Amino acid sequence: MPITELFLGAFLQVLFDRLASAELLNFARRKGIDTRLKEWKKMLESIQVVLDDAEDKQLTDQPSVKSWLEDLRNLAYDIEDLLDEFVIEFVESKSKTGPSTSKARSLLPSCCLLSPREFMFNHKMRSKIEEMDVRLQEIITRKNSLSLIENNGKQSTSHLPGKPIPTTHLIEDCFVGREDKKMEILELLTREENNRTCTDIRVIPIIGMPGLGKTALAQQVFNDARVTSYFDTKAWACVSDDFNMLAITKSILQKINCTLALACDNKDLDWLQDKLKENLSGKKFLVVLDDIWNESYEIWTKLLKPFQSGVKGSKIIITTRNFLVAKIAGARPYTLEVLSQDACVTMFAFHALGVGNFDDHPNLEALGLEIVEKCKGLPLAVKTLAGLLRTKVSFREWESILNNKIWDLPSKSNDILPALKLSYLHLPSNLRRCFAYCAIFPKGRL
Repeated sequence: MPITELFLGAFLQVLFDRLASAELLNFARRKGIDTRLKEWKKMLESIQVVLDDAEDKQLTDQPSVKSWLEDLRNLAYDIEDLLDEFVIEFVESKSKTGPSTSKARSLLPSCCLLSPREFMFNHKMRSKIEEMDVRLQEIITRKNSLSLIENNGKQSTSHLPGKPIPTTHLIEDCFVGREDKKMEILELLTREENNRTCTDIRVIPIIGMPGLGKTALAQQVFNDARVTSYFDTKAWACVSDDFNMLAITKSILQKINCTLALACDNKDLDWLQDKLKENLSGKKFLVVLDDIWNESYEIWTKLLKPFQSGVKGSKIIITTRNFLVAKIAGARPYTLEVLSQDACVTMFAFHALGVGNFDDHPNLEALGLEIVEKCKGLPLAVKTLAGLLRTKVSFREWESILNNKIWDLPSKSNDILPALKLSYLHLPSNLRRCFAYCAIFPKGRL
């Protein structure tokens, strides 16, 4: 679902607030359109109560609902633009009307007081109001034909969330199924390589599709005691698809030397790279660049310039879903596969029930196994759904998750989406609006 459609409910609430503002209502009364605006507010409120169901039906590939939502979104934007025009006109006309003028105007018929500009504005305004009214009436008519169900205070059944929030370097509570990979990477990190020069930095790419646990694996090795004792300093930076070299360099520098946190503000890339080079000089370091998308060799080499000052044995771990990124880094990729069923069951039980098995809840085991199977070995999907069920121990609630229609949606290239949708739908409406607002920011920039 496009993020603009996810915003519709919150955006309509903004329109309600504006339609109820005293300034706008004063203007509307002067122009004789206050009754029309009140009618619009009632019509929009009747639409808002079916938005959740409309978004659910859109997810099941119902073109008529999708088209209706798109037209509603466009109409909502146009209404807001019209309200902006009203407010601007009100402010301008108020500023041009002094006390004496106001007294004189009150003694004359309104038709005699209009300037040519005001007359043109009124004509244009009424034309737009009629157009909006026709479109809104059409939206209401189509809504009634779509058999949409009112929300009645219940949570919606399916929404597409925005991007997951950036993770920190802190480890997960339950780490299973990747112990062999962890040991392999730990060996690479702490192995002494006498034939390597100080400028030849080892890069270790961890590659896999979204939700496979690349970041979780990097967190495990980053926080391992052997790594902490082996390296002089270490830093973690969330990169994401916005490869902002200045922001990445600044983030790493601030973690290498926390005393520079304030000094880094408003500095250019040259200053930041010089300082990072200075702070890494003569040190054996470990840096994790989490979620890299950059495919430019030139940008990659520029980012690495300050790291050449480190000593032999320094390492960089990158997590990415793109094999080309690993090729650009000139490193052998460590590819993650899906977790085994047993590992997924252990993780699911831990996050859903607080223990690693179903011994205390045998009535939920069969449902839990089926839910885990639908997660297709993706740790993020397992954890997301388990967290959703953590406060729910009734058979009916677990069965509802298992039989939800979201699982039948085409997953395209990302099997994690159904689980994330199910998690999002259980947020209260006010938190869903908050979530939608935060989703417009690039990952790692909040």
